[in-house]
Amino acid sequence: MRIPALLLSFLLLLTFAFSLPVFAKAEVDSNDSGIPEIDGDYPDPVNHNVRVRVFVHKAKAKQAAAAIACADPDSTSTTGSAGWKLPSGNWTYNLNPSSVPLSVGAVNLPTIANNGFSQWQSAESTVLLVRGTDTTKTRSSYDRQNIIAWGRANGSALGVTYVRYYTSSGLVVDVDTIMNKKFAWNWNGGDSTTCGNPNTYDAQNILTHEQGHWLGLDDEYDGGFMDNTMFGYGSKGETKKNTLTTGDRAGIAAIYP
Repeated sequence: MRIPALLLSFLLLLTFAFSLPVFAKAEVDSNDSGIPEIDGDYPDPVNHNVRVRVFVHKAKAKQAAAAIACADPDSTSTTGSAGWKLPSGNWTYNLNPSSVPLSVGAVNLPTIANNGFSQWQSAESTVLLVRGTDTTKTRSSYDRQNIIAWGRANGSALGVTYVRYYTSSGLVVDVDTIMNKKFAWNWNGGDSTTCGNPNTYDAQNILTHEQGHWLGLDDEYDGGFMDNTMFGYGSKGETKKNTLTTGDRAGIAAIYP
């Protein structure tokens, strides 16, 4: 039986319309497991003993003055725990240098990641963060690879960190950080007392914040935490998150006494 031309056109149009969300989702999702890219705590779809905590590091809507963004004052406000921690001993992370924007430089990613992890390790002696083999992944998944990469992310997310942890023990089993490649990035060399590029986000500044989630710290949004590394908003030109405040160190010490 022949299908009338008008009906055939309608069916083709309907098929195309239903396929659009799938393509759009594939372009922006930074994880393979169907976890919403929204701040929150979700059940892992594969392992019912695992939860997934998603942190979205948001871009500050209104940029602070350059002098404020580039200053590096201390803060005694203690950053809170998110409810888990890394197991004692070595914890391996995997970098994706091929994903790094040219403005940051692939060759600089190992130094940027190490600088950030070294800050956190200076505040605790239980976990040793060790670089493993490089990866080409740009999306988060429950694969026991703990990746740092640039990839696609939604909206105003500068970076998204996915922490998978056992509900019974509170120990992390997998963690990934995806930096949003749609933003303009740079790196000032790691100096927290020197302004970054006022038109870009500093890679180490934002990544050091994300690494705090790896070790178990929560986001803070109250005004008393504006100078903490774990303050939940990031600004262009900002570099103060490169170093920890007294309050950030106190938060880590409470998790790893």
